[in-house]
Amino acid sequence: MTSVGIALMAMAPLAAQGCFWTYPRNLPIVETNARYWIGEVVLSPGERVTIDGHFPHARQMSFNIHRRSDNAVIASMTDLDITPESGSVNPFRPGARRDAAQRRYSVAVAADDGDRPVPNTVSLKIPAGGDALALRILYRMYLPDRAHPGGGSPLPVVRKVAADGSRSSLGGDCPDPAGVSPEQTIGQTRIPPAVGVVRDPIEWMVSGATDGKASGDMLVNRDNAYAYALTDFRLGEVLVLRGRAPLAPRTFDGAPMMTDGQVRYWSLCTYRHPSERSAACVADEQIITDAGRNYAVVISAAADRPSNALPECGVTWLDALTEGEGAILLRHLAPSPSFVNSPVDVAEAGPAGPTLGPYEPVGRYMTREGFEEQGCSPRVVTGG
Repeated sequence: MTSVGIALMAMAPLAAQGCFWTYPRNLPIVETNARYWIGEVVLSPGERVTIDGHFPHARQMSFNIHRRSDNAVIASMTDLDITPESGSVNPFRPGARRDAAQRRYSVAVAADDGDRPVPNTVSLKIPAGGDALALRILYRMYLPDRAHPGGGSPLPVVRKVAADGSRSSLGGDCPDPAGVSPEQTIGQTRIPPAVGVVRDPIEWMVSGATDGKASGDMLVNRDNAYAYALTDFRLGEVLVLRGRAPLAPRTFDGAPMMTDGQVRYWSLCTYRHPSERSAACVADEQIITDAGRNYAVVISAAADRPSNALPECGVTWLDALTEGEGAILLRHLAPSPSFVNSPVDVAEAGPAGPTLGPYEPVGRYMTREGFEEQGCSPRVVTGG
């Protein structure tokens, strides 16, 4: 940028508007331990938006950039990609202080025709004279700390910068994230039933990558890898999952230091079928494990919950949301490149077992009474 452009940026007034961010209420198959914020902007060649904020107190944050015409993901930026402002700390980097007081960042989404990478900037290549881009920016926070249910930071301030350097604010007065309910509206979606069959034991499947995981859905997240299993609780009131937990950081109770892991976050979620906007999820730190990171998760309708499906019995309970057909989703967020048992790069749909390996949960149906007959044998040493 020229010195004239920099001077214009410094002098330009900021025209306050309504809050750039809205909390969506119609997202299908959500992760109930994540927080979602969406903003829309149109960028012409040479324009950009800047996003200035404070790193939240959470497990992970990211920005996914969607083309508005079809919702395809065209770019993304995760917390690890962001260099903090001078004097601040990026609390998401392994070994960083999660409780750092100074945690400012500034990132940008730019429409340009240049090839030179710019730090903290997503560059969307638009040749000179090309069309404007209508974009949706989806800002995610996974698992905000218990003490900071909205992330503990104000929503980022968004400004649009014109080709001549003049600025306008897209921020306005935004709500306190802690005061905004994350609940989604329950209702039908256009998502078709997943491919697969109901089996006992259950069969885990992967859907396969689609165009670099950039299919047209606002829930597409380039950081996520998934496996799923179809369920039918007419085969048994209770579905018992036994598996091994991948290593993940522990943050929910305000750990002062960020650690590394095989995945940044993992969870199990249940859904009604076919595909209603409702979900029940347990986050990794809510899933009780023994010293070998083995877990037992009991899934049932609330009315069929066994009396011994309790933490003190070493069992995690997850609401099935249905007494009939449903589905379970196993989510791995930001798996490490060295962790080979995550379906992040699976190209074709098929059984998940060969990829998940020892991390594939085994799920079998039984009656509530049958599970209760197993009694309560505490063996728990940790969560997640």
